[in-house]
Amino acid sequence: MNQAHYTSQASSPSTGESLAPAVSNSETGKRVFLLSLLLSTWIPMAFFIFIGQSGVVSFSLEQIKIVLLFLGGAHVQATLFFYTDRDFRQQISENRIRYVYLPIILIIGSGLIFAIASTTIQAYLFLFYWAWQAYHYGRQNVGIYSFTSLAQRKGPPQKSERLALELATYCGILGTFKIMGTGVVPVYLQGFFDVLYRLGYFSYLALFIFGIYACVKNIRHTTLTKTLFFLTLLFFFYPIYLSNNILVAFSSYAIAHGLQYIIFMMVVSVNAERETVRQTIRNVVKLILLTLLVGFAFYRVADLKGLEFIRQQALLARSLDFLVGAVFGATMAHFVIDAGAWRLSKAAPRAYMVKRFGFILDARDPVEVRPDPTVSPYQRADHLPHG
Repeated sequence: MNQAHYTSQASSPSTGESLAPAVSNSETGKRVFLLSLLLSTWIPMAFFIFIGQSGVVSFSLEQIKIVLLFLGGAHVQATLFFYTDRDFRQQISENRIRYVYLPIILIIGSGLIFAIASTTIQAYLFLFYWAWQAYHYGRQNVGIYSFTSLAQRKGPPQKSERLALELATYCGILGTFKIMGTGVVPVYLQGFFDVLYRLGYFSYLALFIFGIYACVKNIRHTTLTKTLFFLTLLFFFYPIYLSNNILVAFSSYAIAHGLQYIIFMMVVSVNAERETVRQTIRNVVKLILLTLLVGFAFYRVADLKGLEFIRQQALLARSLDFLVGAVFGATMAHFVIDAGAWRLSKAAPRAYMVKRFGFILDARDPVEVRPDPTVSPYQRADHLPHG
């Protein structure tokens, strides 16, 4: 594709106006977007690895940690923006199973499991959730690398690059069960999870060698920016093998994932309606309020368990258990909703995202994607993962 593909429709050859300003704006937008994604990945990973490994504690670091943890979780609520967007509501009406019925089933079903099921059943729900979550993170990484490759005018990622990022996801899943499941799952599973953890660790070491091979093999199809993204995303899950400290082994990349997603949704909101500055501001404010206010409610709901009057009332305690479970279900609903929203192999989602990411995507770009079950730019999602 040529550079003019990324220009605004308002500046076309048929108008007789120069394309130079639009091209310049497009190039600036790409640089800002890609730099934001890199920093949103590097900063939380470096921060949590540092405080987790060093043990350094101070008031300022603690406040930064709280803010990052909140934003990392609140990205789920940013998905609600789609339901408020006039352009997207047409897709909702055309696919109510994905956007209405499945989310409701996940939210209510998860809530009921937390409210009435045994702790063993709840533990297996956690395992399913953690595996799906890690897979979800990995698929977003593949999507981010696809966006980067398109922004650099290098076409879709090479097969070896995509394979390396997909294998990194599975290495992350293998380590997730031990790090997240210790103390929650039945004792008889912990030995098995130890084996999976060691398998994931040694597989990751081998994967680094394969990743370097992929970089060298595809050197003609890459740029410095692409290489930085590839190595960053290849390393993404490795903190899970650096420490048993949850800040290092999970929060480091989980928060990075959340910040990445907020950046994508900020672009979606800014470019939702371009008629007036007021409409753009309204969309951005709407996204921020949904993310912060609903995110805060989700973030603090479990703290209500500490209230004495709730503990003393069986019905209130059971209702709160349902709410906590519903929050987990809402996160899984987020996986399903975004899987459809970012499914660029379909005409409607593709037209929607091309409009919002016109500085990177073009309606004529080929879509070389595979079925994936998560939110992740530039990919499909046809099925749910098996637990």
